[in-house]
Amino acid sequence: MRVPSLEPFLRLCFQRYGYFCYTYRWSLFTIPLIIIPIMSAGFYRLNELRVDDPAYVFTPKEARWRHELNVFSTLWPLNENKFLPGKSFENKRFVNILIKSKDGGNVLRPEVLSEIEMLNSWIMNNITVPTVDRKYNLTYQDLCLNYDWVCGGNEHIAMFQQMSKVGRVIDLTYPKGGNQDTPAYLGTTLGDITLNETDHSVIAANITQIFFFLKQQEETVRQYSSEFSYAVEKFLLHAFESDLIELSFAHYQSLEDGLDENANRFVPNFVFSFSSLSIFAIACSFALRKMSSSKIRRIDWVRSKPYVACCGLFSTLLAISGAFGLMMFLGIPYNVINTIIPFLIIAIGIDDMFIMNACWDQTDKSLSVPDRMSDMMAHAGVAVTITNITDILSFAIGCITDLPGIQFFCSYACASVAVCYILQLTFFAGFMAIMGDIEHERRHCFFLTKVDRKPVKTQKVMDISKCDSPQIYPENFKQFQVCKNDLSQMQPENLQLKSVQKIFINDAEPPKEALKTEVTCNEIMYTGHGAEIENKLQNKKGNDEHEDGVIQKFFTYTYAPMLLKNPVRAFVCLLYIGYVAIAAIGCVNFREGLNPGNLVTNDHYIARYFEDLKKFWAQGPQLHVAVLQPPNFTDPVQREQMMAVVRAFEDTEYTLGRQGTVFFFLEYLNYLDDLNVELENTEKLWNKKLNSWLKYTGGSNQWKTDMYYNETTNTLEAFRFQIAMKNIIEPNDHKHAAKMLREIADVQPFHIELYYEAFPFADQYLIILPATLQNVLISLGCMTAISIFLVPSLPSAILILVSIVSINIGVFGYMTHWGVNLDAVSMISIIMSIGFAVDLSAHIVYAFVTSHGDTHERVIGALEHLGWPIFQGAASTITGISILYTVDAYIILTFFKTIWLTMFLGMVHGLIFIPVMLSFIPISFFQIPKEVQTH
Repeated sequence: MRVPSLEPFLRLCFQRYGYFCYTYRWSLFTIPLIIIPIMSAGFYRLNELRVDDPAYVFTPKEARWRHELNVFSTLWPLNENKFLPGKSFENKRFVNILIKSKDGGNVLRPEVLSEIEMLNSWIMNNITVPTVDRKYNLTYQDLCLNYDWVCGGNEHIAMFQQMSKVGRVIDLTYPKGGNQDTPAYLGTTLGDITLNETDHSVIAANITQIFFFLKQQEETVRQYSSEFSYAVEKFLLHAFESDLIELSFAHYQSLEDGLDENANRFVPNFVFSFSSLSIFAIACSFALRKMSSSKIRRIDWVRSKPYVACCGLFSTLLAISGAFGLMMFLGIPYNVINTIIPFLIIAIGIDDMFIMNACWDQTDKSLSVPDRMSDMMAHAGVAVTITNITDILSFAIGCITDLPGIQFFCSYACASVAVCYILQLTFFAGFMAIMGDIEHERRHCFFLTKVDRKPVKTQKVMDISKCDSPQIYPENFKQFQVCKNDLSQMQPENLQLKSVQKIFINDAEPPKEALKTEVTCNEIMYTGHGAEIENKLQNKKGNDEHEDGVIQKFFTYTYAPMLLKNPVRAFVCLLYIGYVAIAAIGCVNFREGLNPGNLVTNDHYIARYFEDLKKFWAQGPQLHVAVLQPPNFTDPVQREQMMAVVRAFEDTEYTLGRQGTVFFFLEYLNYLDDLNVELENTEKLWNKKLNSWLKYTGGSNQWKTDMYYNETTNTLEAFRFQIAMKNIIEPNDHKHAAKMLREIADVQPFHIELYYEAFPFADQYLIILPATLQNVLISLGCMTAISIFLVPSLPSAILILVSIVSINIGVFGYMTHWGVNLDAVSMISIIMSIGFAVDLSAHIVYAFVTSHGDTHERVIGALEHLGWPIFQGAASTITGISILYTVDAYIILTFFKTIWLTMFLGMVHGLIFIPVMLSFIPISFFQIPKEVQTH
């Protein structure tokens, strides 16, 4: 069944558009130079639209953590004068310092604790920031969050110092220490601990931390708090020295600063990348020709196109500027990952430039410039359209992802590719027409001065009408024939020989109908399978002044025949099987999750902080559980149900059990047990006495912050408790823990809500695989539809789909072997890889479909026309991004690795796997209409 194809219609449109480009070449060239600066005016909103909050950028818009955080923030909002550490999730001005001993030993040794206390005291009392009027210097005592106007002073350090004094009044059990009346939670203050197996007392701890929480609710004070954070950063990075301790630290702006540093590193890298690509593109723009009676090849200063290469490069810069300016004018936010887009647009634009230049060089040089523009656009227009539409669709599909960072990236990338495509068909096409006139007038490609025309030489061709009766010689006679012009290295198996007459014509190419089936060599002519290819070479070698490129000849007469030899094809098949097998292993063993430390460069101070923080994630962080419909404690059934809720959270692989639970009701039961009180179901015991205990117990301040009372009726409407967690070190641990604990909460009575500080990243980990699969499947469906309608052969379109799947399996599998996780950054790269995979596979398949001859001849024709441009496009992209490998930052390296894999695997598919696959399939299978054969 033949599927309707848009390709003939598009080819006709672009054929006519080629004449339009020539007629209005100066308008097409100049108008974009006026419009793009106007579009770029949107850059005035550059600072206004930047969003770098990782919790917002890298987590889903409708993520569950947002609702959970809202519940806790509403019931227990931040009160700057009633603040207890660990009880609020809204504090956005803080400094957190993780401390280890330099010898890697116990930090609870007296001399180490004294050093820590000295550091703590210095930061609290000696680091200052001036007020705006310079009249006062503010210390931590002026800026701290406090309880009843008293700053928290990291009292746990003093408690550790007191633990070895007479009588050991402090019970240092883990994770709850302190005394019976006033429990102290140690899980967030000590890490990498050694416990006494008998009583769970702490024998040693290899890391501890101190906290400094700062005010934020007034704009002016918030600015002072930020300045204090940076003052502490400066002190710790440049002034602090100790022989006993080493530290890592972070403040609220550290992660955003690290993201800024990533962005700043892109600027010099982009300059180097663009310079490298410019050199590569300009070098590829020079054409070589062989001098008469000499094997020396020199630059053809007429056919070379350095200014065209420069225009192609400049058009990509215009596209980036115009698209970014337009999106900012429309108010679309962006973040640091958007700095990757310029690398992509340059790669896409240069790839299109190589295709259009190759198609121009392959037009009949005896034609007029308008006709050459028409022929060039007839083929290049469709090829460039296929690749750009697929890229635009890939990014448009990425915009439906529920991750703001990916939405920002894909929207800017989609707009940039669209603008780049428009500029290729207007600005760049107009300039090609202008330079076409320069070439036609035989002007120097640099100085635009006229180059003297050389004497026209004659050329031998055949005249079939004057041929004598053909004399057929045995096939093996060919190896003894001596040809003056050294025929093709190819030796088709079923060629025949004829004796013919000779004629001479001028410098123009021979009539095409005379070149289709027969080739001359002195007085001998070959007919049959493969004659067309030998005829082309004979014609080209007879024309010294306008010969094809050396590289193009390599693909046509050396590389393609070698690739089609049976031993080589067998080796390629084995190579492909190995490629798929290794990729499949990587796909099965992929890892998920974006560690916060991976958002910054590895040498940024916060990277070390996140690495040290894992020692606390291993055991001790607290899960906050809110009970929004409290039970009636006088009812024994509801009391037992409440205890069952607590046990459900305690008895999991990610929680520590009863010893890590901080819950006022459990402490009250312990209090009643110590008094040997009989547990009667009375209002007096479970309401009045409970409220009295909560008011006067040593932990009253702590319990008060866990209760929520109705201000009108003074009834308890909600309360919360904390569960100690463990084994949540890696991203997958966070994901599985969040999923399991939420499932437990959802089946409990009393309307339970949970929150833990790492839930925002856990929600990203939960969505990343389904979102990636969704985007990939939708993209593949769209790519298939485009291939079917734009490539005039249904089996060929299916082959493009198979190639895309193969490339993406390779990218996904090999990125795992290369140490790349599936996360928001690599997801962006996978979305891009689909578009690039279409580019590289569609070009070669489309060239195959529009060639002449049987399967082998079409494979050779496809490689002849697009083998070198495909290699140029992939090589230019790899060249452009290679500088990124020198940047020791996960985001940048992830981008580099995935794009490098995409381009390299795409090039291998386009130049090796796909041609070999095509060579095995009979030409009749492709159902190719004759009218689409243009080569």
